[in-house]
Amino acid sequence: MKRIVKPALWMVVLALVSALSFAGYTRYKKMLVRNDLADFIREVSKGDLKLDMQESGELVSRDTVEVFPPGKGFITGIIKKEGEYVEKNEQIMMFKGGERIDSTQYVPVPVIAPRSGLLTRCVSMRGGSDAEVREGMRVAGSGSCVARVVDMNTLAVNLQVSEIDIFKLKLGMPVYITFTAIPGEKFSGKIDVVAPMAESKSSNWGGSGTKVFRVVINIDKPSQKMRVGMSAVVTVNMKAKKNALKAPIETLFQEGLNHYVYRQTEGYGAEKLQVFPGLRSESDVELAGPIKPGDKLFTAVPESLK
Repeated sequence: MKRIVKPALWMVVLALVSALSFAGYTRYKKMLVRNDLADFIREVSKGDLKLDMQESGELVSRDTVEVFPPGKGFITGIIKKEGEYVEKNEQIMMFKGGERIDSTQYVPVPVIAPRSGLLTRCVSMRGGSDAEVREGMRVAGSGSCVARVVDMNTLAVNLQVSEIDIFKLKLGMPVYITFTAIPGEKFSGKIDVVAPMAESKSSNWGGSGTKVFRVVINIDKPSQKMRVGMSAVVTVNMKAKKNALKAPIETLFQEGLNHYVYRQTEGYGAEKLQVFPGLRSESDVELAGPIKPGDKLFTAVPESLK
Protein backbone atom coordinates (compact mmCIF):
# COMPACT_ATOMS: atom_id res chain seq x y z
CA MET A 1 0.00 0.00 0.00
CA LYS A 2 2.83 2.40 0.83
CA ARG A 3 4.54 1.63 -2.52
CA ILE A 4 1.35 2.62 -4.43
CA VAL A 5 0.84 5.90 -2.53
CA LYS A 6 4.41 7.10 -2.99
CA PRO A 7 4.45 7.18 -6.82
CA ALA A 8 0.99 8.80 -6.82
CA LEU A 9 2.28 11.52 -4.51
CA TRP A 10 5.21 12.18 -6.82
CA MET A 11 2.84 12.49 -9.77
CA VAL A 12 0.78 15.10 -7.91
CA VAL A 13 3.92 17.06 -7.01
CA LEU A 14 5.16 16.96 -10.61
CA ALA A 15 1.78 18.14 -11.91
CA LEU A 16 1.76 21.00 -9.39
CA VAL A 17 5.30 22.04 -10.34
CA SER A 18 4.41 21.93 -14.04
CA ALA A 19 1.34 24.09 -13.47
CA LEU A 20 3.31 26.64 -11.48
CA SER A 21 6.07 26.66 -14.09
CA PHE A 22 3.55 27.25 -16.88
CA ALA A 23 1.88 30.06 -14.92
CA GLY A 24 5.25 31.62 -14.20
CA TYR A 25 6.28 31.39 -17.86
CA THR A 26 3.00 32.95 -18.97
CA ARG A 27 3.45 35.79 -16.50
CA TYR A 28 7.08 36.21 -17.58
CA LYS A 29 6.02 36.26 -21.22
CA LYS A 30 3.46 38.98 -20.49
CA MET A 31 6.11 40.97 -18.64
CA LEU A 32 8.23 40.92 -21.81
CA VAL A 33 5.53 42.79 -23.76
CA ARG A 34 6.38 46.49 -23.85
CA ASN A 35 4.11 48.82 -21.93
CA ASP A 36 3.46 51.03 -24.96
CA LEU A 37 2.42 48.21 -27.30
CA ALA A 38 -1.10 49.64 -27.43
CA ASP A 39 0.34 52.73 -29.14
CA PHE A 40 1.17 50.54 -32.14
CA ILE A 41 -2.29 48.97 -32.46
CA ARG A 42 -5.23 50.33 -34.47
CA GLU A 43 -8.71 48.87 -34.93
CA VAL A 44 -10.60 48.01 -38.11
CA SER A 45 -14.00 49.70 -38.28
CA LYS A 46 -16.93 50.40 -40.57
CA GLY A 47 -18.05 53.92 -41.39
CA ASP A 48 -18.14 56.74 -43.89
CA LEU A 49 -14.94 57.44 -45.77
CA LYS A 50 -14.36 60.85 -47.33
CA LEU A 51 -11.51 61.88 -49.55
CA ASP A 52 -10.84 65.56 -48.95
CA MET A 53 -8.30 67.82 -50.58
CA GLN A 54 -7.13 70.84 -48.60
CA GLU A 55 -5.27 73.92 -49.81
CA SER A 56 -4.23 77.10 -48.01
CA GLY A 57 -4.88 80.48 -49.56
CA GLU A 58 -5.52 84.17 -48.99
CA LEU A 59 -8.73 86.17 -48.91
CA VAL A 60 -8.83 88.83 -51.62
CA SER A 61 -11.34 91.17 -53.21
CA ARG A 62 -11.89 90.72 -56.93
CA ASP A 63 -12.90 94.35 -57.30
CA THR A 64 -10.48 96.84 -55.77
CA VAL A 65 -9.95 100.42 -56.95
CA GLU A 66 -6.97 102.59 -56.06
CA VAL A 67 -7.45 106.27 -55.24
CA PHE A 68 -5.01 108.89 -56.57
CA PRO A 69 -4.60 112.62 -55.85
CA PRO A 70 -4.89 115.23 -58.61
CA GLY A 71 -1.17 116.01 -58.53
CA LYS A 72 1.87 116.71 -56.35
CA GLY A 73 1.18 118.26 -52.99
CA PHE A 74 0.07 117.51 -49.43
CA ILE A 75 -2.74 115.75 -47.56
CA THR A 76 -4.34 118.50 -45.49
CA GLY A 77 -7.17 116.58 -43.86
CA ILE A 78 -8.44 113.04 -43.25
CA ILE A 79 -12.22 112.66 -43.54
CA LYS A 80 -12.58 108.87 -43.70
CA LYS A 81 -10.20 106.53 -41.88
CA GLU A 82 -8.87 103.15 -42.90
CA GLY A 83 -11.46 100.43 -42.19
CA GLU A 84 -14.47 102.70 -42.69
CA TYR A 85 -17.10 102.06 -45.35
CA VAL A 86 -17.44 104.78 -48.00
CA GLU A 87 -20.02 105.53 -50.66
CA LYS A 88 -19.24 106.36 -54.27
CA ASN A 89 -18.27 110.05 -54.73
CA GLU A 90 -17.96 110.52 -50.95
CA GLN A 91 -15.09 112.72 -49.76
CA ILE A 92 -12.34 110.71 -48.05
CA MET A 93 -9.55 113.29 -47.59
CA MET A 94 -8.48 116.82 -48.51
CA PHE A 95 -5.54 117.55 -50.80
CA LYS A 96 -3.58 120.74 -51.49
CA GLY A 97 -1.18 121.11 -54.39
CA GLY A 98 2.15 122.90 -54.39
CA GLU A 99 5.67 122.61 -53.06
CA ARG A 100 4.83 123.94 -49.59
CA ILE A 101 1.85 123.12 -47.42
CA ASP A 102 1.52 126.73 -46.24
CA SER A 103 1.51 128.11 -49.78
CA THR A 104 -1.48 130.26 -50.74
CA GLN A 105 -1.09 129.46 -54.42
CA TYR A 106 -3.47 126.47 -54.20
CA VAL A 107 -6.64 125.80 -52.24
CA PRO A 108 -7.51 122.41 -50.70
CA VAL A 109 -9.70 120.14 -52.84
CA PRO A 110 -11.47 116.92 -51.83
CA VAL A 111 -10.29 113.46 -52.89
CA ILE A 112 -13.38 111.38 -53.55
CA ALA A 113 -14.10 107.65 -53.52
CA PRO A 114 -14.45 106.30 -57.09
CA ARG A 115 -16.79 103.56 -55.88
CA SER A 116 -18.48 102.22 -52.73
CA GLY A 117 -16.59 99.86 -50.47
CA LEU A 118 -14.18 99.44 -47.56
CA LEU A 119 -11.34 101.95 -47.31
CA THR A 120 -7.89 100.36 -46.92
CA ARG A 121 -4.24 101.28 -47.35
CA CYS A 122 -2.49 101.00 -50.69
CA VAL A 123 -0.34 97.98 -51.51
CA SER A 124 3.34 98.58 -52.21
CA MET A 125 5.28 97.14 -55.15
CA ARG A 126 6.71 94.50 -52.80
CA GLY A 127 3.27 93.28 -51.80
CA GLY A 128 3.06 94.83 -48.34
CA SER A 129 0.92 97.74 -47.18
CA ASP A 130 2.11 101.29 -47.68
CA ALA A 131 2.50 103.63 -44.72
CA GLU A 132 -0.66 105.10 -43.22
CA VAL A 133 -1.81 108.29 -44.92
CA ARG A 134 -1.67 111.13 -42.39
CA GLU A 135 -2.52 114.80 -42.35
CA GLY A 136 0.47 116.83 -43.54
CA MET A 137 1.94 113.94 -45.56
CA ARG A 138 3.65 114.90 -48.81
CA VAL A 139 2.42 113.22 -52.01
CA ALA A 140 4.95 112.80 -54.84
CA GLY A 141 2.47 113.10 -57.69
CA SER A 142 -0.75 112.01 -59.36
CA GLY A 143 0.62 108.47 -59.71
CA SER A 144 0.96 108.01 -55.94
CA CYS A 145 -1.79 105.85 -54.43
CA VAL A 146 -3.31 107.35 -51.28
CA ALA A 147 -6.05 104.75 -50.58
CA ARG A 148 -7.84 101.69 -51.90
CA VAL A 149 -11.57 101.01 -51.97
CA VAL A 150 -12.39 97.31 -51.66
CA ASP A 151 -15.72 95.82 -52.73
CA MET A 152 -16.55 93.43 -49.87
CA ASN A 153 -19.27 91.76 -51.96
CA THR A 154 -16.73 90.25 -54.33
CA LEU A 155 -14.54 88.46 -51.77
CA ALA A 156 -12.74 85.36 -53.00
CA VAL A 157 -9.92 83.06 -51.95
CA ASN A 158 -6.80 82.80 -54.10
CA LEU A 159 -5.05 79.42 -54.07
CA GLN A 160 -1.79 78.16 -55.52
CA VAL A 161 -2.35 74.50 -56.39
CA SER A 162 0.50 72.17 -57.36
CA GLU A 163 0.65 70.64 -60.82
CA ILE A 164 0.15 67.22 -59.19
CA ASP A 165 -3.29 68.15 -57.85
CA ILE A 166 -4.59 70.61 -60.43
CA PHE A 167 -6.41 68.02 -62.56
CA LYS A 168 -8.45 66.95 -59.53
CA LEU A 169 -10.24 70.31 -59.57
CA LYS A 170 -13.07 71.31 -61.88
CA LEU A 171 -14.97 74.56 -62.40
CA GLY A 172 -18.09 74.77 -60.25
CA MET A 173 -16.96 72.17 -57.68
CA PRO A 174 -18.42 73.00 -54.24
CA VAL A 175 -15.99 73.70 -51.40
CA TYR A 176 -16.08 74.91 -47.83
CA ILE A 177 -13.76 77.51 -46.40
CA THR A 178 -12.45 78.11 -42.88
CA PHE A 179 -10.45 81.02 -41.50
CA THR A 180 -8.00 80.98 -38.60
CA ALA A 181 -9.31 84.39 -37.57
CA ILE A 182 -12.94 83.18 -37.57
CA PRO A 183 -12.82 79.94 -35.52
CA GLY A 184 -15.76 77.54 -35.52
CA GLU A 185 -17.37 78.84 -38.72
CA LYS A 186 -17.47 77.33 -42.21
CA PHE A 187 -18.38 79.15 -45.40
CA SER A 188 -19.51 77.56 -48.64
CA GLY A 189 -18.13 78.45 -52.04
CA LYS A 190 -17.37 77.20 -55.54
CA ILE A 191 -14.34 76.95 -57.79
CA ASP A 192 -14.63 79.87 -60.22
CA VAL A 193 -11.23 80.00 -61.94
CA VAL A 194 -8.65 77.32 -62.73
CA ALA A 195 -5.75 79.01 -64.50
CA PRO A 196 -4.70 77.32 -67.76
CA MET A 197 -1.05 78.30 -67.31
CA ALA A 198 1.38 77.38 -64.54
CA GLU A 199 3.37 79.88 -62.52
CA SER A 200 6.69 79.36 -60.76
CA LYS A 201 6.54 79.42 -56.98
CA SER A 202 9.91 80.54 -55.65
CA SER A 203 11.72 78.30 -53.21
CA ASN A 204 12.98 79.47 -49.81
CA TRP A 205 16.40 78.22 -50.88
CA GLY A 206 16.42 80.11 -54.16
CA GLY A 207 15.90 78.72 -57.65
CA SER A 208 12.73 78.38 -59.67
CA GLY A 209 10.90 76.25 -57.09
CA THR A 210 7.73 74.34 -57.96
CA LYS A 211 5.05 74.87 -60.59
CA VAL A 212 1.64 75.99 -59.32
CA PHE A 213 -1.68 77.00 -60.85
CA ARG A 214 -3.84 79.89 -59.65
CA VAL A 215 -7.29 78.80 -58.49
CA VAL A 216 -9.97 81.28 -57.39
CA ILE A 217 -12.77 80.33 -55.00
CA ASN A 218 -15.94 82.41 -54.92
CA ILE A 219 -17.58 82.74 -51.49
CA ASP A 220 -21.35 82.26 -51.56
CA LYS A 221 -22.18 84.51 -48.61
CA PRO A 222 -19.30 86.73 -47.43
CA SER A 223 -19.33 87.65 -43.75
CA GLN A 224 -18.73 91.07 -42.24
CA LYS A 225 -16.09 89.37 -40.10
CA MET A 226 -13.93 88.74 -43.16
CA ARG A 227 -10.98 90.98 -43.93
CA VAL A 228 -8.84 91.08 -47.05
CA GLY A 229 -5.54 89.28 -46.47
CA MET A 230 -6.89 86.69 -44.01
CA SER A 231 -5.45 83.18 -44.22
CA ALA A 232 -7.97 80.62 -45.45
CA VAL A 233 -8.14 76.83 -45.75
CA VAL A 234 -10.24 75.49 -48.62
CA THR A 235 -11.53 71.90 -48.43
CA VAL A 236 -12.79 70.07 -51.52
CA ASN A 237 -14.68 66.80 -51.01
CA MET A 238 -13.47 64.63 -53.90
CA LYS A 239 -15.21 61.32 -53.16
CA ALA A 240 -17.24 59.70 -50.39
CA LYS A 241 -18.30 56.15 -49.53
CA LYS A 242 -20.73 55.06 -46.83
CA ASN A 243 -20.33 52.03 -44.56
CA ALA A 244 -16.83 51.25 -45.81
CA LEU A 245 -14.56 48.73 -44.08
CA LYS A 246 -11.60 50.91 -43.17
CA ALA A 247 -8.46 51.12 -41.07
CA PRO A 248 -5.92 53.84 -40.31
CA ILE A 249 -3.60 54.21 -43.28
CA GLU A 250 -0.50 53.55 -41.17
CA THR A 251 -1.58 49.89 -40.74
CA LEU A 252 -1.13 49.19 -44.47
CA PHE A 253 2.20 47.77 -45.69
CA GLN A 254 3.36 47.24 -49.25
CA GLU A 255 5.75 44.68 -50.68
CA GLY A 256 6.18 45.05 -54.41
CA LEU A 257 2.68 45.24 -55.89
CA ASN A 258 1.00 43.53 -52.94
CA HIS A 259 -0.43 45.07 -49.77
CA TYR A 260 -0.53 43.48 -46.31
CA VAL A 261 -1.68 44.08 -42.75
CA TYR A 262 -0.49 42.46 -39.51
CA ARG A 263 -3.49 41.34 -37.46
CA GLN A 264 -2.71 40.90 -33.77
CA THR A 265 -3.34 37.51 -32.19
CA GLU A 266 -1.75 37.95 -28.73
CA GLY A 267 1.02 40.25 -27.60
CA TYR A 268 3.47 40.46 -30.47
CA GLY A 269 1.80 37.56 -32.23
CA ALA A 270 0.34 38.48 -35.59
CA GLU A 271 -1.03 37.10 -38.83
CA LYS A 272 0.27 38.62 -42.03
CA LEU A 273 -2.76 39.00 -44.31
CA GLN A 274 -2.94 40.19 -47.90
CA VAL A 275 -5.53 42.94 -48.41
CA PHE A 276 -6.74 45.08 -51.28
CA PRO A 277 -6.85 48.84 -50.63
CA GLY A 278 -9.55 51.05 -52.12
CA LEU A 279 -10.46 54.66 -51.45
CA ARG A 280 -7.96 56.58 -49.33
CA SER A 281 -8.36 59.70 -47.25
CA GLU A 282 -5.59 61.53 -45.42
CA SER A 283 -6.03 59.29 -42.37
CA ASP A 284 -7.91 56.09 -43.40
CA VAL A 285 -7.91 53.52 -46.18
CA GLU A 286 -10.70 51.24 -47.39
CA LEU A 287 -9.69 47.56 -47.20
CA ALA A 288 -11.00 44.35 -48.75
CA GLY A 289 -9.75 40.96 -47.63
CA PRO A 290 -9.83 38.55 -44.67
CA ILE A 291 -10.40 41.20 -42.01
CA LYS A 292 -13.47 42.36 -40.12
CA PRO A 293 -14.55 45.21 -37.83
CA GLY A 294 -12.87 44.97 -34.45
CA ASP A 295 -9.67 43.34 -35.73
CA LYS A 296 -6.56 44.91 -34.25
CA LEU A 297 -3.77 45.78 -36.68
CA PHE A 298 -0.15 46.72 -36.08
CA THR A 299 1.21 50.03 -37.32
CA ALA A 300 4.73 48.56 -37.42
CA VAL A 301 6.13 45.14 -38.26
CA PRO A 302 5.67 43.20 -34.98
CA GLU A 303 9.23 41.84 -34.99
CA SER A 304 10.60 45.37 -34.96
CA LEU A 305 8.77 46.17 -31.71
CA LYS A 306 10.33 43.45 -29.59
